[in-house]
Amino acid sequence: MSHGNLYRRSLARPRGQRRAARFGHAGGVHVLPRPTPLPPELLHARGRRRPRPPLLRRAASLGCLALLVGAGLWAGLIAAVAAGGYTAWSSITSTLPTLAQMQQPTFATTKIYDRNGVLLYQVADPNNGWRTPVGYQEILDHIAQQQDDPNAPHHAWIFDATIAAEDASFWTNHGIDPSAILRSFVEDVSGNGFSGASTITQQLVRLVYPSQIGYQVSYARKLREAVMAYRFSQHFTKPQILEMYLNDIYYGEGAYGIDAASEIYFGEHPWNLSLGQAALLAGLPRAPSAYDPFDDYQAARARQQYVLAQMVKTGVITKQQADDAYATPITLAPPDVTHPSAPLAPHFVNFVLGWLEQRYGSNAVYGGGLIVKTTLDYHLQQAAQQIVAKQVKQLAWDDLDNGALVAMLPETGEIVAMVGSADYYDDAIDGQVNVAVMPRSPGSSIKPVTYLAALERGFYPGTILNDIDKKYPVPDQPGTFYEPHNDTFKHYGKVTVREALDNSLNVPAVETLNYVGVQTMIDLDHALGNKSTMYSGYYGLSVTVGGGDVTLLDHTTVFATLANEGRYVPYTPVLQVNGQGGKLLYQLNRGKAEQNGQQVAPAANVYQLTNILTDNQARTMIFGANSPLHVPELNRPVAAKTGTSDGPRDGLTMGYTTDLVVGVWTGNTDNSLMGSLDAVSTAGPIWHDFMVAAHQPQFASTLAAPDGKPVPPDFPVPPNVYLGKACDKPTPEVLLRGVKVVCDAGAP
Repeated sequence: MSHGNLYRRSLARPRGQRRAARFGHAGGVHVLPRPTPLPPELLHARGRRRPRPPLLRRAASLGCLALLVGAGLWAGLIAAVAAGGYTAWSSITSTLPTLAQMQQPTFATTKIYDRNGVLLYQVADPNNGWRTPVGYQEILDHIAQQQDDPNAPHHAWIFDATIAAEDASFWTNHGIDPSAILRSFVEDVSGNGFSGASTITQQLVRLVYPSQIGYQVSYARKLREAVMAYRFSQHFTKPQILEMYLNDIYYGEGAYGIDAASEIYFGEHPWNLSLGQAALLAGLPRAPSAYDPFDDYQAARARQQYVLAQMVKTGVITKQQADDAYATPITLAPPDVTHPSAPLAPHFVNFVLGWLEQRYGSNAVYGGGLIVKTTLDYHLQQAAQQIVAKQVKQLAWDDLDNGALVAMLPETGEIVAMVGSADYYDDAIDGQVNVAVMPRSPGSSIKPVTYLAALERGFYPGTILNDIDKKYPVPDQPGTFYEPHNDTFKHYGKVTVREALDNSLNVPAVETLNYVGVQTMIDLDHALGNKSTMYSGYYGLSVTVGGGDVTLLDHTTVFATLANEGRYVPYTPVLQVNGQGGKLLYQLNRGKAEQNGQQVAPAANVYQLTNILTDNQARTMIFGANSPLHVPELNRPVAAKTGTSDGPRDGLTMGYTTDLVVGVWTGNTDNSLMGSLDAVSTAGPIWHDFMVAAHQPQFASTLAAPDGKPVPPDFPVPPNVYLGKACDKPTPEVLLRGVKVVCDAGAP
């Protein structure tokens, strides 16, 4: 099942359908009678006897005999009871588990964060819910760190509230409360019910020994429970017991443990809970469904008031504190914003889940408590989502309803933004489909790969190509020809490589591909970063104008390799993964990502290509001087290339600076036809606006080099590149040295 479907299934479940408490109500404890000695009046008197009359002596003898017989029967009865009690005791206690056999919940919630610590998603265990273990001392440490904040709680209210609600004698009892047990027994005998009388320790042993303690409401179970609770209290400290209880108890809404409950109900951690919030949560475990504040707010408030009253009774707060806490309105976290089932950046989160499953398996992902720090900048992601949605909405008139965007850092391959659709929650556009990873036609945006292959075979930006009417025979199809045409349906005669690429002329691109070879171009595309498509099937010369599908993610990686001077670095969505206990499982070595990359194209050839793609003057013949591909706001070189597939069905704009590469797709998820607009009008504005937004000061740290310093804005010039003036021709000596030439009309 896909992650999108899994999430959709979780949303479909009615909110009223809640988990009930895992175990039934506790009962009283049956106390076996102890064998008692004979009373003194039944023992034989010792010493001298006084003479008695015969009648009285006979009567006394009969009386003694009767007493002896009675005493024998009483002793037998005591022995029988003792033997039966010992047998029952042995039967009950012989099957009790050892402390090493605890069955504490092993599942823990995997949490996915952005690069700056923004929580994107808490991955629910499909069979349980959410659970994040938190230490007793950890809570206290966090509260201590907040002492300088006058608005932060300075007391661990959840400890006091839980103890007051569930076990007032917790700190002094030995795991059981005899007075509560006696009270429960009396109530049961009198027919007034079967009350709980369960201490926190007793409740805990039911959780950690569910099968051995049993689920039935009986005195036998209560006896097993009491014995194990006593053993627990002898082996563990009170803070340890309270910590285990708070981490394992069920609070409703799929929340196991106090951290998950605090997050779900209030969007907080336990150390940030106010007195009123702590009292409300402490009241939930007794009946999570009945007191669920999302379903019955008044019942939850009544239970909160009871807990506050118990806290007053136990002396941990004053009556005034209780009244003030109850008078403070309780604001619940909006379920659609902070509830763990609602991820931020859902397409990216699902992509990360797939990445994690491939490496660690589904059990670790859905119950292993992984802590994942991703490459995403959530605030940059928000900007991308808003820009995509705005542009798509404005183009609805042209039969276009969707868009996608991928942004990454060229040097390390870190994905800093991924928008899979204009609206994840819009079923009308199949919003949950991540188009960024779906194969689509790149149109002419793949032409740079063709020209890079040609530059490696001696072409340079001033090489002359013929833009004339030409037909190419189709292999294995005699009499069939492929005849390319430009989008303007015009021919421009002799043009340079710079002019042909910058103005996206199809005819010269096909001529160039025919020269270098289709397979050569495809192999180069694979090397640059297209790792998932165009590995099988027949591709003709039309592949250079979009005749083969690619994914936006792979295609963006290709352009990242160009921005990275021809060094391929695999994309990555994750910076670090820690397991339970903080064990480091994975860490991206950002400083060595560049060193570990593979040089798949000569830096000099790539520089020639980049020089062409950053030349706005050269593209004015077709696009004009002020197209969305021109980004004067950045005051730095910006490379760009568009692509529009046949139909049109897809519109792409790809481009990069030294510190960021961005790919944008526009179209319809079902691959239906758009209207009349091309890529520069559909994807171009998205690409332009996002480039400007991403280079604002607030994102400087995200776009910085691994050493934290800004990436220089100008593309570095390799040592073997000849930078001639406009229209200068290199001397024969320069050409003979194999120096790569960057000179042509419009060259800087």
